[in-house]
Amino acid sequence: MRSLLRFLGASGCLAFGCATATSCSDDETGSGGDAGSTTSSGATTTGSGAAGGGGAAPACGTSKGELPPGLVTIAWDDAVAETNVRNESFTITVDGEDYALNEVPLHEAVRFDLEHPARVHGFSIHWGGLPDPADSKAELTAGLYGDFGHNGFDFWEPEPLWSGSRCVEHADEDGFTTYVFDEPIVVEHPGLVYVAHRADPGTPVFDFDGTVTGDGSCAGWDDCHSAMNMPEAGGSTYYNGVSFPFQYDYLVRLHVEYTAALQPEERLFQPRDFAATPHVSFGDYDADGWDDMVTDGPKLWRNQGDGTFADATAPSGIAALGVAATGGVFGDYDNDGCVDLFLYAESYTAADVLLRSRCDGTFEDATAAAQIVDDQSYEACNAPGVNVRSPTAAAAWVDVDADGALDLYLANFICWENGNTYVDQVWHNRGDGTFEEWTSTNGFTGQKLAGRGVAPADSDGDGDVDIFVNDYRLHRNLYFDNLGDGTVLEDALAKGVAGHNDLGYYGHTIGAAWGDLDNDLDLDLVSANLAHPRFFDFSDKTEVLLQDASHSFADTQGDWMIPAGAAGLRYQETHSVPVLADFDQDGVLDLVITAVYPGRPTDFYWGNGDGTFTLDAYHAGITTEDGWGAAVADIDHDGDLDLFAHRPFVNEIPVAGHWLQVKAVGNVSANRMAIGATVFVTADGQTRMRHVQGGTGKGGQDSLYLHFGLGDATTVSEIRVVYPGGAEVTFAGPFDADQRVWVYEDGTTALGWSNPG
Repeated sequence: MRSLLRFLGASGCLAFGCATATSCSDDETGSGGDAGSTTSSGATTTGSGAAGGGGAAPACGTSKGELPPGLVTIAWDDAVAETNVRNESFTITVDGEDYALNEVPLHEAVRFDLEHPARVHGFSIHWGGLPDPADSKAELTAGLYGDFGHNGFDFWEPEPLWSGSRCVEHADEDGFTTYVFDEPIVVEHPGLVYVAHRADPGTPVFDFDGTVTGDGSCAGWDDCHSAMNMPEAGGSTYYNGVSFPFQYDYLVRLHVEYTAALQPEERLFQPRDFAATPHVSFGDYDADGWDDMVTDGPKLWRNQGDGTFADATAPSGIAALGVAATGGVFGDYDNDGCVDLFLYAESYTAADVLLRSRCDGTFEDATAAAQIVDDQSYEACNAPGVNVRSPTAAAAWVDVDADGALDLYLANFICWENGNTYVDQVWHNRGDGTFEEWTSTNGFTGQKLAGRGVAPADSDGDGDVDIFVNDYRLHRNLYFDNLGDGTVLEDALAKGVAGHNDLGYYGHTIGAAWGDLDNDLDLDLVSANLAHPRFFDFSDKTEVLLQDASHSFADTQGDWMIPAGAAGLRYQETHSVPVLADFDQDGVLDLVITAVYPGRPTDFYWGNGDGTFTLDAYHAGITTEDGWGAAVADIDHDGDLDLFAHRPFVNEIPVAGHWLQVKAVGNVSANRMAIGATVFVTADGQTRMRHVQGGTGKGGQDSLYLHFGLGDATTVSEIRVVYPGGAEVTFAGPFDADQRVWVYEDGTTALGWSNPG
């Protein structure tokens, strides 16, 4: 028998969400058993049901009946029972303590990835470690379990979907024992289910084969489907003990009936061919009315007027500058009507860069002239004199003092080499093309926190733009309440948006999004958190934060349950970036949340209009896995919002709802792009609100052309805009639906896809 486990050995390893170091020894005895070849290795096959499930009702055990014909059998193993843990001397080290797998309580599990909604009828197991001589009446108990975090190896043990037993005598001629459910288990949403059991010392266990996929390290999502969990390992440190993937395959098969199989063209979002990229921001840099975008690299992409994009990095002059960037945000910092671009770099050596538009589709480097300096001397990050930059994970434009000139907030992250964190930077625009640093002044904190994203919005509706900063590394999030005089007050704890404090620990917040989730005309917040199953009891999960009349927030997800919290979101270990948008134009914001690491899917939810959501990822067809940033824009001018999550997904939802797009323009005292403005649209007596973003998520940016779903309404009676600084302008209708309206701070309006002025 070859080496059992080759895992990441660092405590608190991020990739698997575990806190284990591993060592092992093995015994070459083997079981010598042969499972036969009833199904193909690692394949999904069809058949008439497994042997051992039919015939007369068993004399012992709780599982009775037989499998119906025509089921799909899913199997990963190579059909040869090589050995089992009873025949091996495997040892796992957790926090310095050795655990012999043959001497501790152990859950063994096999993950099955259901690609379609299904009914699960039963499973088959090749048991090993049986009594010798075997007691034919000895019961063998196993169950079907739901997922716990979508990490590929943790299942929700407290509440089995089905649990039952059969006896040793019920094995078929190939050694498989088949369990048949009284009623099929309905799985409405594709995802993960597990066949698992608990093995106490001396009790039977699953046999496994002797081959591995890949290099045997379980680094790839599809390399390993089996797993072990030691529920009592680690004392009280871990929520459910210690789990880890297992590179050999247990001989366990699942028997399913797929109940729906959408064709690719039937999905609500259709992918466009595009080289995958993790960060995106939308902005119309060439002022032709079509949203362009910037991605990491940096790469600038020009919309060609049909929803497809051409690489404009070289023609725009950006390529010749030789700069590096993780992403960027669009904003007109000099109010000349031409969209500029700030590029941020999550790097210890590459500087952040300010690009000024020449108003002809090209840019020049204005960083030095603007007096923005990305230098710091307090953190060498293991390389003194070399790692002198602050790793900026996100940036956002925000007019802090409402003087009509856009300022910058930079969320600075972490030195991964030593775990030290950085101070966020604030750059105040003097209005003459130069910036002065407001870091640690005017109420901004000088704390070193793991800043991962920044999302400004006038969340309390007082006309001044507030700033939410999402922090990682179990740090609390920040909320800067704008006091309207150029100063801010950090009061995230009082507002209820800092995260849940458990013994001083909060969460790993990666992205955040503002939007009116319950249509009460104030902004609510979705805060997406990475939360390991091992620390499920105290680390923050994703929060749905509804605002009340006192401008405080309450998390409506409440105490997370499996499979979903009170607001309807399912638990994913590695939630990353949320996006809020009305994709079906019913006037209610829907929700997309990406998740990081391979194999982790992007979730799609319909908004219910009351702050709760309904999962519908299967029909949505957003295939992005290992997703980071995401953003929305109507890239093809068909009146509905499309999504970019690693690549463009074009909205093909067959809706009859009407829509209106609004472009706010500051031409009196507000900044030209009206970043920070809040827009209200009234149609058929219902008012909806949206806000103009200077940045969101994890350094992303949705379209500055605001989109309102109108349902059945064909006209809009009123548009009201609260510009940064509190100036409120009302534009009386009627305005016809299904068009773009330009609203100017001086009270004038215009119609058309591109700016008439």
